[in-house]
Amino acid sequence: MSEAFHGFPALTKATPIPHAFFTRVLPRMRSTAALLAFLWVARLLAERRAHPPLVTAEEIRANESARASFEQLAAHSIEDGLRECVELGALLAAEVEQEHGVAVAYTINTEANRRWLARGRAGETRLPGPRIRPLDLPTRPDVFRLYEENIGLLTPLVAERLLEATGRYPPEWIEAAFREAAERNVRNWRYVERILERWAEEGPGDEGAERDSFEARRRRYLGAGWDRPR
Repeated sequence: MSEAFHGFPALTKATPIPHAFFTRVLPRMRSTAALLAFLWVARLLAERRAHPPLVTAEEIRANESARASFEQLAAHSIEDGLRECVELGALLAAEVEQEHGVAVAYTINTEANRRWLARGRAGETRLPGPRIRPLDLPTRPDVFRLYEENIGLLTPLVAERLLEATGRYPPEWIEAAFREAAERNVRNWRYVERILERWAEEGPGDEGAERDSFEARRRRYLGAGWDRPR
């Protein structure tokens, strides 16, 4: 059992966190892994005085306290959290050449770090140490964001179905279907999928559907047992 915490000492080191993190980033974070990833990047960077101001997932994993904070999460939660932070614009990513190969490393998305990586991209940065190449990580499909914002936690099986839907329906249909489901407070992918299927058959501007009651639509899209957990 861990020792009880009795409060911070009078003189202690502190990790600087930009104020905008609490107003612009934190409310948009979808996972605990992203919050922990950002905090540990900030913590490890605060200890580092030399360049490059970058932290890898392996460095986070090698820190005993960081590893303990992630231990209740999934096996790849550090990488997942770092990637979400990049998607949110909270962290920047770069490839770093190391002895055992190339690794992806991260830094806080500040003006100074943006300029530093921009110079590296232009080939202007000449710093001692490993070679660094700024990296633009691919973002997750918008349909994943729509699902997590309107329905809940994304699973691999649902992710496959969402990707299939992006191949069958226009992106504006998918967004509109999620919006309609949210307006009717039906947080269920099958409901969204049924909307898309009907639009594919009848067109999204079907006037008859506009006159349907909510209960009639719900029965048509979901059938019996629509409210069972998914």
